[in-house]
Amino acid sequence: MAAIPLDLLDRIRDLERQVRELSGRAQMRPAMDKITHGRVTIGEGGSLAVIGPNGRAALSTGQWADGTYGTYLGRDDGSAAWTVGGSGTDTANMVRMWTRGGSAVVMDDAYADAFLGRPALPVPWQPTAGATTNSTTGATSWYAATRVQCPVFWLGIETYCPANVGARVDVEAIVPGGTWENWQTWTVSGGTSGRWTSNELTRPMHRLKHFSHITWRIRQTVTSGQGQISTNVMGSYQRNTFSAAETPQAPPVALSKEAAPTTPGAPAGEPAELRPDTLHADAPRRAV
Repeated sequence: MAAIPLDLLDRIRDLERQVRELSGRAQMRPAMDKITHGRVTIGEGGSLAVIGPNGRAALSTGQWADGTYGTYLGRDDGSAAWTVGGSGTDTANMVRMWTRGGSAVVMDDAYADAFLGRPALPVPWQPTAGATTNSTTGATSWYAATRVQCPVFWLGIETYCPANVGARVDVEAIVPGGTWENWQTWTVSGGTSGRWTSNELTRPMHRLKHFSHITWRIRQTVTSGQGQISTNVMGSYQRNTFSAAETPQAPPVALSKEAAPTTPGAPAGEPAELRPDTLHADAPRRAV
């Protein structure tokens, strides 16, 4: 029998070992807990959920039970902390942060797409020397200036007229480069003994752009009789719309909104706005 070199036998043994290793690795399940490169896409109404040991979702993204799309971030007790979408047609694309009791404390507006919905923001007013006046030609009694955040403006005031005196109270607003615009006018009377009269103004921020500067003033004028009238501001704030009827009219073209940002890293030919969806049963289903 011919002699076989030892180095050849060693090479054959190494080859057999490598074949066994390759065969074993082929049967092993690859690691499924890491994605190092590429884009992950879930389509066709799919969803992704992270479920805690108690069965509650800490994160779910995909299609809601009502067919709309959004994202749900939850606490370990199952209550919603942050949602995008859900809660019906009117609020399907809203972003909301929730209290543990289920109240939305931060959100965009359900009907006015360009505005903040919550929180409601106070409008600070400053009195002038004309807060008490006997002017028959008109005196500015209060001023306020702020940035427009929410779509609806509310103001509560009270005016005192002495006996046998009548007055007019005007609320006016101006935007940079514009002129004073009347938002509301009230007539008040002191009657036979003098009295305070309360009035409220609720008005959409018509033709105003989100975050535009606005200045208001309250003017009061004695229209009959003689005496001093006084106006107080009881409170004022900006708030979300309660119905579609409170949606502000669109601003002029010169004040139109900026283009919305697109989704980072969206491939060519894919929609720029990819809204995730959720199927989590504990997600809130209430309209706000």
